[in-house]
Amino acid sequence: MGHCSNCGEKLHKNQEFCTGCGSKVDHQQENAPPSGVSRSGASTKRKPAIYIGLILVIGLLVGGAFYIGGKYSSQKASPVSSGQALKSDKKTPDEKSKEIASQNEEKETSKGKEEKNEESKEEKKEKVAGAKILDIESATEELNKLSIHANGRDISLGEWSIRNINGKLIIQADAIPSDNLDRIFTLYDQNNLTPIKKWSVEVLHVVHELEKQLQLDWSISVGNTCVPQYPVTLPSAVLSGYYGSCGYSIPILEAYDWNDITLFVDENVMSDYATQDFEYTEPFSFYILPNSDVIKLHESDLSWFSEDELRLARNEIFARHGYVFKSDELERYFSDQSWYYPDPYYDGSLSSIEDYNVKLIEKMEEQYK
Repeated sequence: MGHCSNCGEKLHKNQEFCTGCGSKVDHQQENAPPSGVSRSGASTKRKPAIYIGLILVIGLLVGGAFYIGGKYSSQKASPVSSGQALKSDKKTPDEKSKEIASQNEEKETSKGKEEKNEESKEEKKEKVAGAKILDIESATEELNKLSIHANGRDISLGEWSIRNINGKLIIQADAIPSDNLDRIFTLYDQNNLTPIKKWSVEVLHVVHELEKQLQLDWSISVGNTCVPQYPVTLPSAVLSGYYGSCGYSIPILEAYDWNDITLFVDENVMSDYATQDFEYTEPFSFYILPNSDVIKLHESDLSWFSEDELRLARNEIFARHGYVFKSDELERYFSDQSWYYPDPYYDGSLSSIEDYNVKLIEKMEEQYK
């Protein structure tokens, strides 16, 4: 069965002419669809389904891309969204004032802690400086703090030891660092004994305090044994008496009582000093401010001082270091003090505590001008 290719009339099998239009039937096209009828009718019906499928696929691809991109960016971005960040940047006046107050409070707290730490350090220093020598342990600690101040350098004598042997205190420092031993002998060779004398007085002061507490005899011996160093200016006749197969054993300080004190081995070096009468009750001269080198003063400590006393107290801080005074009046005053030894090498430097006390005294002196 087919249709006429000219008019579309239905044809019967083996029909030669179309009964509708009379045209001769072409049997090769009898199966062709009538004119105006599309062959793609079936495919046309499938197009909506194809479009829907394409839209779904595209949608899935786009959605997947957004999902992957969002997941990647969330790993790098801040957990706070951009909108929230912008919003958080805009603070109300109250919030700003609270933030400033909080920052100021943190600063004050931090500053307070720092000041407290500084105060505790100063208090600790004052306690140590003012600590009373009560026994061998505390005396040893004080001796270990001492050093010879010369040419802008602190020369340590190493570790001290104090032993009670049969009721007598044996006080020794026999492990002086090699470089420091050289510096001490150089001071001797330069005839610059002022720093060593000043140090020896400080040593004797500690021993004196310990003696009052324990009521025992004592001896002091400072110097290394069997070493290659020695003072080159020491007379050879004297030097030979302190030389052995192991090296030299030159004593720096030896003392057996208050009337038998020598520096090095030359009696002439300490002749004046050795014959000084170290009274048992008070072997050292008067200090206007005994602790002005180790304890910070207060205005109340100076409120009763006269103008002249303040001047002497201020210069006393420098005199402790051996400052050579140009004023005849000050030179005479401090020359009368047994603890004062002029040091031409002293450069005028002070510790932080001494510098503080000098400025405080100067401030108090202004009241009289």
